[in-house]
Amino acid sequence: MKSLIALLYICILISSPLACLGNEFVQELIDNSEYDLARLELYKQMSEGDSLLEQRLLPVIAYTYQLEGKHLKAKSLYKEALQNNSALTQTYTDSIKTNLCYSLMELYEFGAAYGLMSSVDDSIVFNVKKRFYILTAERQNTLDEALFSQSEIISYNEFSKTLKKPNLARWLSIILPGAGQFYSSHGIDGAQALMVVGAGFLYSTISVQSYNKGESGILLPAFTVGVTSLFYYANVLSGYRTAIYRNMKLKQDFLVRVQYNQAPLNLSLRAR
Repeated sequence: MKSLIALLYICILISSPLACLGNEFVQELIDNSEYDLARLELYKQMSEGDSLLEQRLLPVIAYTYQLEGKHLKAKSLYKEALQNNSALTQTYTDSIKTNLCYSLMELYEFGAAYGLMSSVDDSIVFNVKKRFYILTAERQNTLDEALFSQSEIISYNEFSKTLKKPNLARWLSIILPGAGQFYSSHGIDGAQALMVVGAGFLYSTISVQSYNKGESGILLPAFTVGVTSLFYYANVLSGYRTAIYRNMKLKQDFLVRVQYNQAPLNLSLRAR
């Protein structure tokens, strides 16, 4: 069905130059998830050489990439649009910044998102701010009372009890390889870390004993101890990051459950 729709739109683009191919048509393509065709139409409009039109349509192209989950490309185009926004209204510029914040958070660039949000009108970026504070809050943090209602804070505090403590996961992995991953409910990763580091420790012990007995040179124990140390460090780092990854997944699910997981602002409509 989608292929037939795409074929129909291609025919319209090629054979009907006098048709109404404005923002309504672009929005129809976006609604049908025909993002490539939407971009084709947007680039066609931009080729007319109108600099103001180009400034307004480039963010819409970024928006189509964002809807596809291509946040790195969207981020690049949004930043390009913000560098050349002299003719855009403040509201439209704030909308671009808000969507850029959304992609930055998807890319885990929370510091950059936080800095950008401070320059955006609160009425536009309000929902994205809520998303930001939930994604960055840890178990011991409380939500901003100026942004969240008391019932929302209570709901999050109850949910936060299911989150893991990354620093505790790191210390557990230091004490026993794989323990941090087991703590974060990643049993397979924990078992792998325990076996790999355990095997490395055993082989390092054997090679050191062999060196002490004069049965081998210094290179073998130096190599085995060095490699085991690298695996041990990787295990500690993995334990820490696994807790963060698990918390982020739980937070994403929480955002959907409490309906804070709003889509980016529709720049196709705002560009009019």
